[in-house]
Amino acid sequence: MSNNKMLFKNRTKYSKKNYNKFVQFHNGKFGLIYDVYTIIVLILLVYCFIATIKRKVILLAIIFFVVICIFTIYRIFQPLFSYKKQTKSKVISKEDEIILYFYEKNFKVRENARCARIRYWQLHKVYETDNFFYLYLTKKSAILIDKLGFTLGDAEQFSDFIKKKMKLKYKYEK
Repeated sequence: MSNNKMLFKNRTKYSKKNYNKFVQFHNGKFGLIYDVYTIIVLILLVYCFIATIKRKVILLAIIFFVVICIFTIYRIFQPLFSYKKQTKSKVISKEDEIILYFYEKNFKVRENARCARIRYWQLHKVYETDNFFYLYLTKKSAILIDKLGFTLGDAEQFSDFIKKKMKLKYKYEK
């Protein structure tokens, strides 16, 4: 029965301001990896393009040139389109409130009438900042938890709790 006892409860407003904080954090944390990957792929594609020109395989050179252009445009504009799509989502545009219930083995996320139960082991990573906890479900998406939103327990107690649960997957970031 003790597994069903609620340990923490949090209410976090999903506003554009809070989402922007997350995007800044995420880009600061993972933006360099994205850029390095883009540069490496572009270098390889340009090398292939130059090699096909030297060998006078014009059709293949044209194909590589088109691939280089499409890849470059995609890598530049994809994050912008993703950001616009997210900020237009119902949760963020309506500034919905997400309620989180934390138990010993899992937690529930409730948004309006929808509810999801997630086990801690399913989390990809947990980052703590001065104002938020970011519970990453995947490498790109996270649940935002406002430290000021705890109605049961507090941010300091939750920090200790989530550190123990996530062990190597937890990190504090300034």
